[in-house]
Amino acid sequence: MKAETIETRLREELDAVPWPACGIMDQLVVDNGLDLTSHGVQDCCTALGIDLLFTPARSPWYKGVIERFGRTLNTRFIHWLPGTTLGKPTSDLNYSGRDDATFTIETFELLLEQYIRTVHNQSPRRTKDGTPTRRYLRGIAEWPVRLPLSMDEFDAACALTRVATVRQTGLTFAGLQYQNTALGQLWNRVPQGTRLTFKVNPLNLKTIKVLRPVTEEIISVDCVDEFVWPRTLSYHLAARQQARTMNFSPDDRRSLALAEAKLMATYQLAAREGKKTLRRMEAELLRQSQAVELEDEVPAATGPTPEAAGDLDSMLSKVFAESTQ
Repeated sequence: MKAETIETRLREELDAVPWPACGIMDQLVVDNGLDLTSHGVQDCCTALGIDLLFTPARSPWYKGVIERFGRTLNTRFIHWLPGTTLGKPTSDLNYSGRDDATFTIETFELLLEQYIRTVHNQSPRRTKDGTPTRRYLRGIAEWPVRLPLSMDEFDAACALTRVATVRQTGLTFAGLQYQNTALGQLWNRVPQGTRLTFKVNPLNLKTIKVLRPVTEEIISVDCVDEFVWPRTLSYHLAARQQARTMNFSPDDRRSLALAEAKLMATYQLAAREGKKTLRRMEAELLRQSQAVELEDEVPAATGPTPEAAGDLDSMLSKVFAESTQ
């Protein structure tokens, strides 16, 4: 049986298992990770009416339920999969998890969903009454689920807010061009130089949500540039910054493709060195990309200089040196 058939069958079986989990939370407790202290997370919680609380630094016991779930997930699911390292270095054991890993990310996600639906949600706890599914159903009977008015409004609330000038060619964001008939009709009705507010999903730049002036009606506009989707904002900005580092124009598609190839090779090298090195490299690339304005105009360049082309190698060497200290 082909892998696609197995995944399709598993998908059908999972859809038949109830997973009663939905609604907008009233309160969200998070730690102080950079991804959670951003303005985007706070703006999203404000738009959805969620009370956002931050736990004190280095105090994991304030979110002990989540910490315990992570341990349970590791011991009951992750560490039983082929390729696991049990969360420990294996260089001195003559064992490589990479050689035994056989799942694609799609298969792993299906298996993880299967574990949550059929095992975790159906298993009673020693110190609590009933399974998580039954406790959830009892809870929503006392406190009804709060749902968004529409998925468009929910997606817009969870997205990043940006502003750009609408032109005859549409809207430009991070070098990407967005245009469709509805946006073209809007351009014909607004004064020249009008700046529109739009929402961007940082996990997929394929579509933006444009807010119509005055009424704030949502217009979905797709990117007209040819890329492999989904394409995350952090990856796209890192690729554009890498193009600049190589003295390429990030708006030239061929140059951007060459920069992406260089970037992916660097990621793979850092991943082989270890998780700590990879995180340092990702942090450095994020810092570089955030230092560049999203709508800046970069003049086209003829090609990379040896010094510019080696900048990423120098940065990576620095990261490797710091990771060994």
